[in-house]
Amino acid sequence: MNKVKAIVLFCFLSACQFDVTPTFYVRDIQDVIEAGDTISVPLVMSVPASSLDECQSEIGQVLGILQTFGIKGEMQSCSTDENNIFAVASIELEAAVMSVEDPEQDRMKSVLALGLEKNDDGSYGLYIAANQKLEDAMNAIEAALVFASLDASNVDFIVTLNNDTRKEVSISTYDSFVNGAPYDAGEFVLKPRSELNIRASDVGTNLFFNRGWYEVGSIVF
Repeated sequence: MNKVKAIVLFCFLSACQFDVTPTFYVRDIQDVIEAGDTISVPLVMSVPASSLDECQSEIGQVLGILQTFGIKGEMQSCSTDENNIFAVASIELEAAVMSVEDPEQDRMKSVLALGLEKNDDGSYGLYIAANQKLEDAMNAIEAALVFASLDASNVDFIVTLNNDTRKEVSISTYDSFVNGAPYDAGEFVLKPRSELNIRASDVGTNLFFNRGWYEVGSIVF
């Protein structure tokens, strides 16, 4: 697996808690394993802006810079938070499900990907990895916009695995929080039409920011 070094996404206000919350579906994972093709999935996020008046302009500039690096994103709306204090933009980015051996990964337009790698025991490793151009994109954003800064300690990765098939699958996780409870290592049965929420620990988050990816766990069909 390419050990990309990247900083992911944008926490424009140093005090904000910024959650990266992609949802991936078991059927998509199976399709990628069987066919080898990359599958794109939407990633809707709330992103802080400096003010409601400047929201459209600021976030538009961010999305424009990402586009120059080949990373797709669209503005959905601007509003205030639930306390009517901060301005927040809703944007749609692109995530992907792909093999870690995919030769096209350096051309992917998604901001991050769920990478799949077959293990010797027949299971498939699950990895969250950043777009290889994201570090350069973030540097360009911070250079162009005074309000843009990143506090990595305030970023949480919360991956949802949705079993949209009719069969149970087994999920193993490492050093993470599953449905709110901490596990050094845990094995879970994901029943049909159910979900598992896996939040990376500080260790996982630090690995992501230091080397560009971290291991979520593994899946067995």
